[in-house]
Amino acid sequence: MQRTFAQASFLHEPSRVSALHFITRILLLTCAVLSVTAQESAAPATPEAPPQTAPATAAPAAVPVAGLATPGTIGALPDNTTLLAQRAATAFGEQKWEEARAAYEEMLKVDERNALAWANLGAVEQQAGKTKEALECFEKSVLISPQLAQSWSALGLIYSSQGDTYRAISCFTRAIHEEPTDARAHNYLAIAAKNLGWIDAAQTELQRAIELNPQYGIAHYNLALLYLDQKPPSIELAKRHYEKAVALGVEKDEIVERRLKE
Repeated sequence: MQRTFAQASFLHEPSRVSALHFITRILLLTCAVLSVTAQESAAPATPEAPPQTAPATAAPAAVPVAGLATPGTIGALPDNTTLLAQRAATAFGEQKWEEARAAYEEMLKVDERNALAWANLGAVEQQAGKTKEALECFEKSVLISPQLAQSWSALGLIYSSQGDTYRAISCFTRAIHEEPTDARAHNYLAIAAKNLGWIDAAQTELQRAIELNPQYGIAHYNLALLYLDQKPPSIELAKRHYEKAVALGVEKDEIVERRLKE
């Protein structure tokens, strides 16, 4: 069975983003879309811990999952909630969703219009499998602070997983507007564009993602898939990017390797 062209999935990244990192460092997962899958994601963050990783897999990815956020240039968590933030981050890293949820709800009692607290609560709800609640939290986050690029990406990934591709594209485009150097957002937008058959746009976004981060294995992998999908296939270009992806840690794919030999 042929695999699907993939987006992010919280199983891809090799290290975990610090739970006390600003929301623009959130990593996310999403459904697969093209014709061969490599999953990337953003694992939940815990203090001094790196985002989790996993290679390409044969099945479509699950609904996106976001990591936690901390004070940054765009905003901060509520005043006098440092201990709550630490407790939430620890619970998040230990997958104790009820405890993490309770901590962020406490923060929101202190400041119900804190965009980062809403974003982090959204990440908790996603991890707990409550996509509807996560969507509401991320929407509140960007309503309060539209500059939160990764909240826009989180929304785009959820909409994409629900089949609402046009709305997903709108969110990814806004994420890139707010943070043009976010390679993952360009990858997400490429996948959504490919889902609508916008091949040239998808190729442009993947090339941009690689420009921004030459070590982005998933973008190399997905670009290889695009080249293989061309008629006729661009075998040499596909091989170059596939080999780069594998060298960067993406799992080998027998179907892709067979096609490269055709």
